[in-house]
Amino acid sequence: MLHTLHRLHRPPHLTLALQEERDAPALFSLIQQEKARLRHTLAWPDSVQHVEDTLTTIRKNRADFFAGRSAVYLIRWQGEMAGMASFNSLNASQGEIGYWMAERFQGQGIASQAIQLLIDSFTDAAILDTFIIKAATVNTRSNALAQRLGFVFVERLLAAEKIGDSVYDQNRYRLQRTASR
Repeated sequence: MLHTLHRLHRPPHLTLALQEERDAPALFSLIQQEKARLRHTLAWPDSVQHVEDTLTTIRKNRADFFAGRSAVYLIRWQGEMAGMASFNSLNASQGEIGYWMAERFQGQGIASQAIQLLIDSFTDAAILDTFIIKAATVNTRSNALAQRLGFVFVERLLAAEKIGDSVYDQNRYRLQRTASR
């Protein structure tokens, strides 16, 4: 059933699609453009040094998707690559959500729509019923997104996330959903 969720669409502007090898150059370029900003909230941007790094990650993400371990999607808004939305892990009926948006697409509700589309699609397919978002306490945008989407605060995890040379506490949020069928 998971393989049918390789492309998700919410008309008129939002599409989530599994990364393909041909996406590597454009995705690498977008990461490089956003790297200075992304490194403040994510641990991995500095590890992306060459287009081959992006291609290797795409191949791993695709293998993990088809093995049912994760689901990593490119966010396209009006056909333009705008960021990523993912279930960083799929474990039984639970998915842990991650995302990032290019700066020029922030503040338009695109991330909220993308995460809602992920939740709706995986709930309707009866694959997941529990959704987790972990956000560094200093990441006000991600904390606000979780709250806006109806996630419930579960706990604060102390010294749970290392980004660069800094260690941050994380807020953990959960959302329970059941398929409407």
